[in-house]
Amino acid sequence: MKHTATLEDANHSLDEAVSTLQNHLSKVDQNEPEQLKLANEYYKWTTLKTNLILNEKSFQIPPTALPNIIKPSSFKWLRPEKQAVVSKYYRYDKETDTYVISVKKQSVPCEDIEMIARSLVLIRKAVVWVDFGYNIGTEFGGRHPAIILKNLKDSLIVIPLSSQEPKSMDYNVKVDKVYGYPLMPRWVNVTRITQVSLSRVHFEKIGDVKPCILNQISEKLKNCGIII
Repeated sequence: MKHTATLEDANHSLDEAVSTLQNHLSKVDQNEPEQLKLANEYYKWTTLKTNLILNEKSFQIPPTALPNIIKPSSFKWLRPEKQAVVSKYYRYDKETDTYVISVKKQSVPCEDIEMIARSLVLIRKAVVWVDFGYNIGTEFGGRHPAIILKNLKDSLIVIPLSSQEPKSMDYNVKVDKVYGYPLMPRWVNVTRITQVSLSRVHFEKIGDVKPCILNQISEKLKNCGIII
């Protein structure tokens, strides 16, 4: 029979968690700055992770996710009912040949922010900042930009970008340019593709990469035997 957790179980697990964290801190060498740094980052991530869980159900895509401009090609790709929603908040500018936001982002209703962001921002090949969490050993962690490979209902499948040049290109693809980000070479490791909750995404800075980068990632996945 499946065991149903009780309040007593939860309190016991909480006491164990607190005890384990205190034990961890007691074993950190206070004379070693690197150990203190790692411990601090771990405790900060534990707090952040807890807050993510607390806010996950009530999470809403923020107004900052709305793009300042929309290309005509992207606008025409939308269905008529979505074009109608976008037209309430964007006006076409002939000089720049773009649709420019014409209202304060904070005034746009949440449901319209959701529709615009999912249709025009959180799309395949877009780049967003993501909190990947605390890493153990060679795991990938911390806050990094990542390429969106697929937009799911409440999460994204992404591949993180790194500015550190790899020793081998066996599992890596070089990304020479991320549009909207500082110009510098970056790399993606195809073994690090992961699914993340939208609540881990930072929407303040959105970029994108050329479609050919996605083709190179797919080809690398095949060559590595990760997909057939």
